Amino acid sequence: MLLQIPRLTNSLRDPFDVDQAYLHRKIILQNHLKPRREGNSLNESDLARKIVHGWDEASAEVRQVYKQFIGSVVELIDAEVPSEDFREVASTAYRLFAFPRPGEEEDSSSRSELEQLIGHAIPEGILQKVAALARRLYGLQPCNDGIAYAPESHVDGSESDLEFGNELFFQAPSRFLVDVTLDDGELLGEESAPTTYPVHDIWHDHRDNGTNHSARGGNFNLSWLRNACDRIVCESTSQLSGDDLAMAICRVLDSDRPGEEIADVLLDLVGDGAFEIVQDLISHRKELVGVIQHGFSVLKSNKMASNNQLRMPSYGTQVTVHTESEKQIDKLRRKEEKRHRRGAEYGDNDSSATTFSSLLEASERKTLLDDLVGSGAGTQQLPITALPQGTVRKHFKGYEEVIIPPTPTAAMKPGEKLIEIKELDDFAQAAFVGYKSLNRIQSRIYQTVYQTNENILVCAPTGAGKTNIAMISILHEIRQHFKDGYLHKNEFKIVYVAPMKALAAEVTSTFSCRLSPLNMTVRELTGDMQLSKNELEETQMIVTTPEKWDVITRKSSDMSLSMLVKLLIIDEVHLLNDDRGPVIEALVARTLRQVESTQTMIRIVGLSATLPNYMEVAQFLRVNPEAGLFFFDSSYRPVPLAQQYIGISEQNFAARNDLQNEVCYKKVVDSLRHGHQAMIFVHSRKDTAKTADKLVELATKYDDLELFSNDTHPQFALIKKDVSKSRNKDLVQLFENAIGVHHAGMLRADRGLTERLFSDGLLKVLVCTATLAWGVNLPAHTVVIKGTQLYDPKAGGWKDLGMLDVMQIFGRAGRPQFDTSGEGIIITSHDKLAYYLRLLTSQLPIESQFISSLKDNLNAEVALGTVTNVKEACAWLGYTYLFIRMRQNPLAYGIGWDEVSCILFEIQNR
Repeated sequence: MLLQIPRLTNSLRDPFDVDQAYLHRKIILQNHLKPRREGNSLNESDLARKIVHGWDEASAEVRQVYKQFIGSVVELIDAEVPSEDFREVASTAYRLFAFPRPGEEEDSSSRSELEQLIGHAIPEGILQKVAALARRLYGLQPCNDGIAYAPESHVDGSESDLEFGNELFFQAPSRFLVDVTLDDGELLGEESAPTTYPVHDIWHDHRDNGTNHSARGGNFNLSWLRNACDRIVCESTSQLSGDDLAMAICRVLDSDRPGEEIADVLLDLVGDGAFEIVQDLISHRKELVGVIQHGFSVLKSNKMASNNQLRMPSYGTQVTVHTESEKQIDKLRRKEEKRHRRGAEYGDNDSSATTFSSLLEASERKTLLDDLVGSGAGTQQLPITALPQGTVRKHFKGYEEVIIPPTPTAAMKPGEKLIEIKELDDFAQAAFVGYKSLNRIQSRIYQTVYQTNENILVCAPTGAGKTNIAMISILHEIRQHFKDGYLHKNEFKIVYVAPMKALAAEVTSTFSCRLSPLNMTVRELTGDMQLSKNELEETQMIVTTPEKWDVITRKSSDMSLSMLVKLLIIDEVHLLNDDRGPVIEALVARTLRQVESTQTMIRIVGLSATLPNYMEVAQFLRVNPEAGLFFFDSSYRPVPLAQQYIGISEQNFAARNDLQNEVCYKKVVDSLRHGHQAMIFVHSRKDTAKTADKLVELATKYDDLELFSNDTHPQFALIKKDVSKSRNKDLVQLFENAIGVHHAGMLRADRGLTERLFSDGLLKVLVCTATLAWGVNLPAHTVVIKGTQLYDPKAGGWKDLGMLDVMQIFGRAGRPQFDTSGEGIIITSHDKLAYYLRLLTSQLPIESQFISSLKDNLNAEVALGTVTNVKEACAWLGYTYLFIRMRQNPLAYGIGWDEVSCILFEIQNR
């Protein structure tokens, strides 16, 4: 008996309607909207249209259930997700639970996917509430055929009703080989290689539109590509035009295909006669991909800017009469326009609708970051719109990186020498026990600070020794009151204004120890440390915060304390640009008015980081620019600092978090491979343990656990017993991988143990919050700031990390006793990259924030009695930094040039 041999093709060839499948797939793909959308505010109608089909015609019951579903999602995230990513969480929750899925395994997978997106475990009750409301909302919709929100399984092509062969992989035969490796991605095995080039060549090729675009030694940009494609079209019988061929080549080069496959596709496009052009395309793929990505990013930013513009109302609209059929046609047309507009807004990749001419024009356009990078004259002189030479810009898949090399230490100038401690007065040497000499900055300003009464402003990088400058000014004040070998303590008070309470405690401890041989009493006066009247009288040096000293000096009944102040030291004067800047302006203005009204001497010493407009800050503090103003650039930093600025351009929330963790992990591993320690700063207590666990997970994934081991340390066995006694489970579990966590929510004993383990080298990585940078002097070679968005409970939203916090954290990079250089890395979003580059390289001027609290401070002066009429109010305003900046930059404060001229004329007459 003969049996027919079964054939594989018979079993696979089921009845299949190609036309119907094509139309079905086209509808799904056209209606599949991306969940990510730009913008910080939540637009309820857009999210509702995305979830509910026919939202404009939805019934009251559907709208009520939708509001309940949104409320359950808000309860689900528990303020752990930024507002701009809320729509993705809501869309994902609806996609996972609205559509019927049989089996408990499907529910567990949906729950794990949602927990991974949010970043923490979800209580069972809340999860069941979200799932029930999602299913109810899906069931109430009149049209629940999946068009309003298509499940991912349909779009991915995993269902059986899509085209046969959709997931088959085809490896094309290689026709020729090139001697340039393409698959050399640097980020954890990615295929697309970064574009790396020095900054003085960045985008230079884009602007060179000369006629010489030869394949050998020319500028390989899109202009060269257009000329090459025009030659190919002229010499062949290609059906494509030159621009269409160039756009097709751009898509192939920017794809994630392997190098051999790209070479085959390019050769198919251009033909065998253009073999050399294909070889040039492959050899210079990095340069071309960088230009292409830059062009697409410019086009996308322009499109987003146009979509975000406010639509102005149309006045005087013409009134016309329509029939019922015309009304229906207009309604359908408007729906179609809305659908296309929403699709364009949600779409991530518009390359299919982009023409080569627009891409070429966009690639030659400069962005704000391009104006910054590479125009510096050198490391010593920094123009207002420049970064130092040697700055490198790199493009990776999903993020961009700008690397600023460390500034070399400036050589000693002829005649410059360090002042030895033995040259100081006998009583002053007691405050410098253990020091052999002053450093370069302290030696340069010693004569002015110690021998004169000039007001001082010192602008120097973090870690340059500004604390000892304050000590020298204190010793000068003490010498003024040494008479007949006796210190008259009741004649003077010294006030040191520190920016934070944690720093005030550290300064109090340092100065009380160093001034104890002189029998000086140093006390802290903050919101946590109150002093009685007797304690204030016995104290010679008061360390306080701006807010506390403002409260003290506002009291008209107790002027005796402020009348005894002879020296006012203000640390971190660049706080003027911060939210707390108005307080500093108010207390400086009050001090200056007191000096003029009472004709008493109060010396003001300002300590600041490097500022671009230091001349105006000096004018505010009444500093003589010829005598008391000192500016030192980054070449005076004791440990040179290399800086890396990383901007994440990934838009998807979950993908952005994963990429941020991988970039952070990559930077930490690079530091560990060189034998250094690393500190990672995050912005919430919960995120410390989450980041540490993610590091362990990635180390296991990429087989790097040997870098995170501390069992070779000689004290490992002894210290492990102490660690095991701790009740902090994160501390105990992470110690095995040489990782520690540190935040204010831990017990004091656990925090002290963590600090000691990191100092002794038993912990190689420390994940902490910003409180560690302020309260404890614990440096490391590499410092990473993971993310720049932190929650502000006062504003009820998210804000950017301030300049003061970033500079304080970067000040922890580099150990002066052990390292020759430090490394500061900041990971932020791509739109904030240029902002932090300007901010942290002294490119952004310090502006006044006094207008926001002008009425409160003016009322305080009225209550104090220093302002009694409009004339005195104008005089008081002239002491503020706002008055100085308003004359220099009036447009920033809402004043036109015509008003400025009138104001200046009145001031001159007055």
